[in-house]
Amino acid sequence: MAHRKYMLTKKLALLILVAAVVSGTVFLTLQKMTDHLIEGYLSSDEYYQEESAKYIQKFSRYVSENELSSTDLIAFGEWVKKENYINLTIFKDQVLQYDSIYSAADESAYGKEKVTQYAQHHSYPVQFSDGEGRVMVDGFYSSRYHDLAFTLELLGATLIFLIIVLLGIRKSLRYLQTIHQEIHILEGGELDYEMTVKGHDELAMIAKSIEDLRKAFLDKLQAIDELQGESRSLVTEMSHDMRTPLTSLMMNLEFAKKAEAGADTRKDQYIANAYGKALQLKNLSDNLFAYFLLDKEHESELETVAVKEVIYDLLSDQVGLLHQENFTVHILGEMPDSYINVNIEELGRVFDNVMSNLRKYADPKKDINMTFLSDQEIFEIHVSNAIKEMNVTPESNGLGERSIARMMSRMQGQFESKERNATYYIVLRFWNIKM
Repeated sequence: MAHRKYMLTKKLALLILVAAVVSGTVFLTLQKMTDHLIEGYLSSDEYYQEESAKYIQKFSRYVSENELSSTDLIAFGEWVKKENYINLTIFKDQVLQYDSIYSAADESAYGKEKVTQYAQHHSYPVQFSDGEGRVMVDGFYSSRYHDLAFTLELLGATLIFLIIVLLGIRKSLRYLQTIHQEIHILEGGELDYEMTVKGHDELAMIAKSIEDLRKAFLDKLQAIDELQGESRSLVTEMSHDMRTPLTSLMMNLEFAKKAEAGADTRKDQYIANAYGKALQLKNLSDNLFAYFLLDKEHESELETVAVKEVIYDLLSDQVGLLHQENFTVHILGEMPDSYINVNIEELGRVFDNVMSNLRKYADPKKDINMTFLSDQEIFEIHVSNAIKEMNVTPESNGLGERSIARMMSRMQGQFESKERNATYYIVLRFWNIKM
């Protein structure tokens, strides 16, 4: 079953939506409950009258302390602003003196508007400096509690929202901390430590990328170790291979040096042997240089070429040289109308090495068979030859084959070789390119 990928942005958006719905539901529920409680308790006549009486007493003290008359409108307005949530109405001599809800345009009613029956029954006497008046206080006493309840409800809903979001991202934060700690472990050189990959979001992708990078780096280190081991082994082998002809060369030169001119007919033989060993040393050094030169070169720059054009041109020259040296070459099969990715220079060096091995080790009395095989995916060149008999088994370090294999690999191809029943077989394999 394929895992469904939730990106962090989608997960966070979903988490915020859930938190908003839950906190909003809690807010509305609390608001409904507190409104019911406040209205149920503060809407009674007893509570209203009790609160009004408290404000009447408070206002009376204010008037007494400041020796206010019934016409000190500014002082009345300041007291109303300070107390808030109330409406103050003052009558004296049965006419209106002050009403806090009146605007400046309505002040013309002061001293003229008669007291109403409602005001007469709900007002209380207050002693002003200019005589007794009646004062009525209408209060919005429940508003302050509604405001307080609203503030507490909003804080509670916000707290729930934050808790849900923090709990929701806690897992991702822990995973991010784990990634941070594991990166420090890798920085310390513990490259065998495997990164923790959990989930399918961006954090998991980052951890997966770091893990892939760790594995690639380990593979690279392993390849370097293998290459260094191969190089050390090759140097050891080459040291041994070069020491043998070098010793023989020095001995032959020593014998030739001691032999008197014309007195020892073996002097020419010593010189010939020395020359042969010198050539052998030269071939060994040339192969060694060519092999290590591949390590110094940059990655091959490949180009797409037609098989018939490039392979035919290279092989025709090489086969012509074999014919000149009395080798018989039979070509079987046909080159396909396909394309391959190669580096022309390195491809030429591959065929040079192949033909050089044929001239050295192939039996000229027997045919060399070269076969072309192809299908939709690959194009192969098979070469087989009988190995000529030699009195002395030639010393070989396989450097030529290693060079061929290395160059074919650089061109994304393959090289195979084997020896069976005194016959040597090689395969050069290329991958066809769709055009």
